[in-house]
Amino acid sequence: MMFRPLLAAGLLVPLGLIGQDADGVRAEARKYIKTLTSAAMHGRGYVENGDGLAADWIAQQFTRIGLKPLKADYFQPFQFNVNSFPDSVKVSVDGQPLQSGIDMIVDPASGSASGTFGLVHLVPDDVLDPARRAMAMGVLTGRAACLHFPSTTNADSLRLFRDVEQELMRFCPVVKQVEDKLTWGVAQEARPYPLIEVASPMLTDSSQQVTIDVRNHLLPRRTTRNVLGWVKGRSKKWVVVGAHYDHLGRMGPDALFPGANDNASGVAMMLTLAEWFAKHKPRYNMLFVAFAGEEAGLVGSEWFVVDRPVDLSRIVLMLNLDIMGTGDDGITVVNATAQQERFDKLVAINEEQKLLPQVKARGPACNSDHCSFVKRNVPALFVYTTGGISAYHDVLDKEETLPLTEFADLHSLLKQFLTTLK
Repeated sequence: MMFRPLLAAGLLVPLGLIGQDADGVRAEARKYIKTLTSAAMHGRGYVENGDGLAADWIAQQFTRIGLKPLKADYFQPFQFNVNSFPDSVKVSVDGQPLQSGIDMIVDPASGSASGTFGLVHLVPDDVLDPARRAMAMGVLTGRAACLHFPSTTNADSLRLFRDVEQELMRFCPVVKQVEDKLTWGVAQEARPYPLIEVASPMLTDSSQQVTIDVRNHLLPRRTTRNVLGWVKGRSKKWVVVGAHYDHLGRMGPDALFPGANDNASGVAMMLTLAEWFAKHKPRYNMLFVAFAGEEAGLVGSEWFVVDRPVDLSRIVLMLNLDIMGTGDDGITVVNATAQQERFDKLVAINEEQKLLPQVKARGPACNSDHCSFVKRNVPALFVYTTGGISAYHDVLDKEETLPLTEFADLHSLLKQFLTTLK
């Protein structure tokens, strides 16, 4: 498949390679991140083909760097259902409009609703006690449920509250106030009605009505693509370096989720490493993979291990790069306890070179694309930076505020680690 050049302003990286000194690596990464988070990429989600534009652009970088495609082109297509919000997302409480992405978000599994609804204020007992539940459901017809659940970190309570919310979305629009930051996501399904999360003092226990204009589009079997490029090594075995390029996209026309740290920074790290290994022949074949569909549930990496473009038994290590943009407190390595020898090697290099403040071990966790490999007994590590800014899955995760504090040092650590990998 041939890909079309992206000629829109700001989408082309200069052909000249920036040197791989610390300042050069950081500057190169900044250019990559700026492109991936630009409005022209639409948050690399499922509105205006944001993910497709990003995939084409990454393939262009693979060509420029000199990576080879595994097959006829760089793409590994697959399909999955995804809910999207290309149209209106507007909410007002008692006539006061809320700003999308700042004052409110819609649950990723929201359906559509339009109109003004009276608010029925509910507390946990109203929906957990069977007698009160029947009474509460009886007065919700044509109205919206306003949930007042207590703040808690108890996993069982949170799961119970989530079940209640999802059930109520079958019958009416749902509104709830959140005390923490607004954090969005991606869903593969859509409920009949929307759930509105409000982080604004405008929603109180005395609010009377809510005006909603939310329209979702559930996209069945939508096609997206992993992007794969490789460098031939001296061995027939493989090292896979992966970073997901997808993000949350747009929530209506007004809320853009740029995804600078999550995970334009990881793609930038992957590309700068690919650039170095394309010029320095590695011991193992190096396969660089930009995964799609991570935010929707690790769909792209799952398809990779099912489709098997390379023999999984020949993979020496899968290294997953996600959230590479800070590093004030160093890095955390997920699955370190299951790959102790590799983790110890990272620590030793870091201590010898005095690069990062800390290399911290964490046990297995199915929280990013490495998980799909671990489940097939492929050795894998997931590295992410810690400390610094806290923007995550929100409209504030922007290139302009991403510090790249330890990007160059982490690049040096990973480059040395992969070069000496046994």
